[in-house]
Parts: sequence; structure tokens; C-alpha cells
Amino acid sequence: MINKNELFYKLDAVINYLQNNGGYDYKIYNRLCPGMGEPDSNIVEYANDVKDLITKLLEQDKLDPIEEEDLPF
Repeated sequence: MINKNELFYKLDAVINYLQNNGGYDYKIYNRLCPGMGEPDSNIVEYANDVKDLITKLLEQDKLDPIEEEDLPF
């Protein structure tokens, strides 16, 4: 089973890579309907939002444990 520490270590590695390799310049929309103005976010913010969401789901016990055989890698 993959543990929470390993998951967050991997997320942090991705976030650090994005921060150091132009992730702030990779602009994206925070809305479901792009095309209405300029992008208002970046990929680093998205990655941090994913980490925050996973943290909240784990705290609320709403995320099932991940079995290693279920992982695609």
C-alpha cells in the first residue's frame, strides 16, 4: 500500500519541479468555461490545489487507501 508520506513526497516533487521550470508562466483558467477573458491561474496553483484537496479528503476520511496493485506505475 502506498502511504500518505510517499504520496505527499511525490506531489511536492512535482510542485517543486513546476515552480523551478516555468510553471508560474503556464497560464490556465480557474473556470470551467475558458475563452471568457484571460487565464487567471497557473499550473503551480493547480498542483497546490490538488495537494490541498487530497489533504482535506484524507483528514475527513473520505479517501480510500490506495493499494499498490491499483496504481498504474
